[in-house]
Amino acid sequence: MARRLLALDLGAHTLKAVLLECTLRGCRILGFLRRRRDPNQPLAEQIQALCTGHGRHNLTVLSCLPGDAILYRVLTLPFTRQRQLSQVVPFELDSHLPVAQEEVVIDFQVIGRTSTGTTVLAVAVPKPVLRGHLELLQAAGLDPAVVGLAPLAPLSLLRLAHKGQAGSVVVLDIGEQHTAVVLLRDGVFRGFRTLSLGLSREGGFDTLVRELRWTLLALNGKDSVLPSCFFLAGGGAYLPQVQEELARVLAAAVYPLHELVLPAVPPAYRREQAAFAVSLGLGLREALRVAVPALNLRRGEFARQSVQEGARQEIARLGWTAAGVAAAAGLAVTLELYRLHARAQLLQQEIRRVFTLTLPEVRTLVNEKAQLQEAVETLQRQRRLLGGTETVSPLEILRQLSVAIPERVSLDLDEWVCDETVVRMRGTTDSFDTAETIKQAVATLGVFREVQLKDVKTVAAGKKVSFALQLVYDHAPHTR
Repeated sequence: MARRLLALDLGAHTLKAVLLECTLRGCRILGFLRRRRDPNQPLAEQIQALCTGHGRHNLTVLSCLPGDAILYRVLTLPFTRQRQLSQVVPFELDSHLPVAQEEVVIDFQVIGRTSTGTTVLAVAVPKPVLRGHLELLQAAGLDPAVVGLAPLAPLSLLRLAHKGQAGSVVVLDIGEQHTAVVLLRDGVFRGFRTLSLGLSREGGFDTLVRELRWTLLALNGKDSVLPSCFFLAGGGAYLPQVQEELARVLAAAVYPLHELVLPAVPPAYRREQAAFAVSLGLGLREALRVAVPALNLRRGEFARQSVQEGARQEIARLGWTAAGVAAAAGLAVTLELYRLHARAQLLQQEIRRVFTLTLPEVRTLVNEKAQLQEAVETLQRQRRLLGGTETVSPLEILRQLSVAIPERVSLDLDEWVCDETVVRMRGTTDSFDTAETIKQAVATLGVFREVQLKDVKTVAAGKKVSFALQLVYDHAPHTR
């Protein structure tokens, strides 16, 4: 059965979504959905309108939070087992949190392993932020299976296009008011930051480039060399002046994401790749299981099954009621089956008594009905073959043959077999011609529909000829 994915990107000015269909053969994009946000209309209604007409059956919803809604750290820990990491990461992250650990939801993703330890990306999101996001989508009639992180979503596109796996690479998602910056080194996540600057920010593009330079220096740590390759997403990817200014100021190669060739994206949709980089990356990662850092913040009290706890309790209550009804019905059925079984036992005893009286010579009883039927059929067959009132008896056939065959013909009959439809005889005579004469004589009786001469050969050192005749009755059984 096909599985459909709806990947959402709830931008500050535009709502975007990608609809995909997944089957055993792969996935295909059904459409890109876009709606400009209206400040005078409830956001839940706008999200609902965006998804109207695409159905809810068998639909898996994916959503994400912006980068400035969470806190993250890259931690290197001396553990390799997932269970140990799950226990240690929250405590290691606790010292970096501005609030109590109980007030956030924590998730982590392994981004590197060595023989002595593991490097993880650990994130924390305040519970009110996550709760508000889920309540908004639920008001729109959507229940997301995954709540990820928007800045990480476009990394799936680089992986599918086999780009950004060597050297220092930056993914920029430039929107109207925010810019997400993600740094990779040799394909491994190094850090990200969300700038409160975009295409519509006062100060122009020069301010954005200046802030971007300081951000990259901070993310690089001890390495003061700026990255040499940039991939652009968002609205800024479609502005040639943005590409030219980044290439000039940062002395780097700049590639808009809509120029990447992705096997999963048809050419008709390729122009939209940069604008829909977040939702497209979310959907393709889920559909194709792309190996990039990914998180799901639906954990703990926000886990999807917890949202449906009331429904589960109601189902459990109905289940217990149904079990009681089923038990009562089962008891009634059991009593009725017992009564029927006792009656069947009495009938079986009576059948066996009649069988023993009818066929006293039979000592082994397996199936009385089948054995009685077989005995009746055997008696009827014997009656027909022994010359009953309705059939030509084997003796009558022999008498007619003796009259039809000329006296000069030498015939020694070795075998004579009769059943209801066929007579088989085997014998010897003095020549091949004589065997043919016997066949013609039998054919003149008018009893048989078909007379076949078979296995004619010489025997007794060539002095005799053996033959076989197969005689098929004109009717089965033949009646007078």
